[in-house]
Amino acid sequence: MSKSTKKLVYCAMCIALGVVLGLFKLFEFPFGGSVTLCRMLFIMLPGWLFGPVYGIICGLASGMLDFVLGPWFLTVPQFLFDYVFAFSIMGLGGLLKDQKNGLLKGYIVAIIGRWVMATISGLIWVSLGSTAWDGWSPLPYSMAYNAAYIFTEGAITIVILCIPAVKKALERIKQQANA
Repeated sequence: MSKSTKKLVYCAMCIALGVVLGLFKLFEFPFGGSVTLCRMLFIMLPGWLFGPVYGIICGLASGMLDFVLGPWFLTVPQFLFDYVFAFSIMGLGGLLKDQKNGLLKGYIVAIIGRWVMATISGLIWVSLGSTAWDGWSPLPYSMAYNAAYIFTEGAITIVILCIPAVKKALERIKQQANA
């Protein structure tokens, strides 16, 4: 199998696993967003395996599949921040792929990037007439709302990534993917 075919297969598997895990929600928030089991990990994994270009492309593909499976948006800018930018930016976790603990560091970069994009989308949503929680201005509301689901899933995944057997298995997958 050629290297490019191998990369395509790994990327397709990551996208498929991310999509499937996105269907199993541990908790779903009323105005969008949900906690799944490691979905964001599989969205950013191609970046860690092969670099940020692969990660961004696979993130974009994941975002488009997420849109097809459950579209929810009010404006084009909100669509862009929710489905295009929020998923694509997760590929930037691949910038740290060669560092010690690069997967963990890259994952943290990826979820922070997604949170920033989701926060901007939330500001757009509030600007269209939706109301924030009583006493909250739009920016802190959007930051808190989106942090609630993104960082909850992120924390669950980080705990899983810190299990030595999981870390070792993912490192082995990376070696095989790049062999």
